[in-house]
Amino acid sequence: MKFISKSSNLLVILRPGLSAQPLTGTPAKPSVSVRFEDGVAEVQQEDLIKMMKNHPGFESDFISAEANVADPYAVTRIEKEPAHELADIKYGAPEGRVIKGGPKPKISPAIQKLIAESAAALAKQMLPDMVKETLKAIVDSKKVESEEAPDDSTEEKKEVTTDEPKVVSSYGKGSKKRKKE
Repeated sequence: MKFISKSSNLLVILRPGLSAQPLTGTPAKPSVSVRFEDGVAEVQQEDLIKMMKNHPGFESDFISAEANVADPYAVTRIEKEPAHELADIKYGAPEGRVIKGGPKPKISPAIQKLIAESAAALAKQMLPDMVKETLKAIVDSKKVESEEAPDDSTEEKKEVTTDEPKVVSSYGKGSKKRKKE
């Protein structure tokens, strides 16, 4: 089952761990937890799914979702990694700087839907003119090709002959003896 969190790096402790107590003979008990990566946790084991649904943070800190449901907290979730500024240093002097990572600009789903609708309307408006221009360019290029190609069927072909004798080897490649025809 898929769980979605408001936080990008949430750790849910389902059962706290207990250390061993050698005096009483109690063995150590490992903790059971689920970590969300980028706000999403995939849990396959049925006992863990049951423990996640019984957790006090269920429906407030994280929610359950089907596999194909969009992330409702993607717009409001804060990145866990800050922006890093890297400087290129050459011969002891800074040459340039690059900023990597950090929060990315986020657009709400309503604005994304509005952008998609306006882009579709603009594409429908521009499509007929683009098709006309493309067809016109194809027809013009065919006309130019037909004008440039000469008709070779009417011209006579002349054979080129030379008066130089051909050298033919009588013994194969690399032979020093050759005879002239």
